[in-house]
Amino acid sequence: MNSNRFSRRSLMQATGAVAGGLAASRLMTGGGLLSRTAYGQVAGEKPALLVIYLSGGYNSLFGSADSYTNPAAFSGTKTALAGGLVVDASTFGTLPAYALSHISTVGVRHGITSHGAAQTANMSDGTRSYGLRLASIMGGDAAIKAVNVGTQMMPGPRPAEGGVSLQQVNDMKSTIAALGGATDPTIPDRKIGAAGLTAAQTMSADRLAANPSMMVGMRDGLQSGIDTLTKPVQAFNYAAMATAYGMAATATAVNNFTSKIAAAELMITAGANFVAAVDGGWDTHGDRTGTNVRNMMNTRILPPLKVFINRMMNLPDRNVVIAIVGDFARSLPGSDHASALSATVIGKYVKVGTTGKMSPTVQLPAGTPSVPGLWSYLSKVLKVPTEPFGTNPHTSILI
Repeated sequence: MNSNRFSRRSLMQATGAVAGGLAASRLMTGGGLLSRTAYGQVAGEKPALLVIYLSGGYNSLFGSADSYTNPAAFSGTKTALAGGLVVDASTFGTLPAYALSHISTVGVRHGITSHGAAQTANMSDGTRSYGLRLASIMGGDAAIKAVNVGTQMMPGPRPAEGGVSLQQVNDMKSTIAALGGATDPTIPDRKIGAAGLTAAQTMSADRLAANPSMMVGMRDGLQSGIDTLTKPVQAFNYAAMATAYGMAATATAVNNFTSKIAAAELMITAGANFVAAVDGGWDTHGDRTGTNVRNMMNTRILPPLKVFINRMMNLPDRNVVIAIVGDFARSLPGSDHASALSATVIGKYVKVGTTGKMSPTVQLPAGTPSVPGLWSYLSKVLKVPTEPFGTNPHTSILI
């Protein structure tokens, strides 16, 4: 970094890079096997939530395939699972066996058909982020507890919760090196780097105190960097992990969906409680048969997701949950904006079934819970000790 051009922006870029490297701290050499680190949230298990947000919409054909029988209207081959759940055979039907035995469709009747309002409602109550609230409640000892992987940001307001702020990770090379997992002559000694950030924190104390809202990003970035650099270095094998995702060992930029999911694995393995991975292009007007969304799901989303499921989902000391959501389902006949959502959840304590079966006209029954019901369900499958979003209304799909 050029000291003559030091700024809040450059500092945040640097500390954001450090944040991503934290993920390496709990990987071991030898194929990316997990170390067995003790955590305090739930006895014997470390919970984590990966939210995959499909910006623009999430067609209910994936998790409510039996709703559509007209070949010209989203219909395709179907795979029937337990609990009345029927998924699209050519996409979700190809998920690993573990996922198909721990998957549910969750109904969200939010009544919203505009993108901005739906995005805000799905991820927040309008002022507070659901994901950050969960990340704060889950606790743990990770320096970074909530992460956004890539440049597309999680929708909705994102103020810090209980000292937990959302950190952005755009490149894995600098983050891994900052953690100490790789030799890079451009990265300063960890003790020197931590001392430098501590000095910057001390010099900035008056300004940070005088502007608590405007300077929250700088304050959190400084503390995150210090926490990361003062944690012990533990070896890991990034090349093995990259190979598993079909990435070159030198490809570390978080610039596509595959690299986002690889970065999510790094961060969750490190102890992050919440990771958001946003993918755009799902406002699929005119996709009357669902061909476009099936192609996007099969070529972009499912390949890295299957790797993640196989590597992260069936571990004795982990309780990793995946939630796939979007603005809303797609209405018929033109794949436009529906007023409800059929979300997908995969996790250890998910009971196969559905509370989100759409009608043939892409509607959910009256009385179907809205967004807080989904987040209450997520808190239960994560086994958090409180009910921050109210009582879980989706008990039929909870183990």
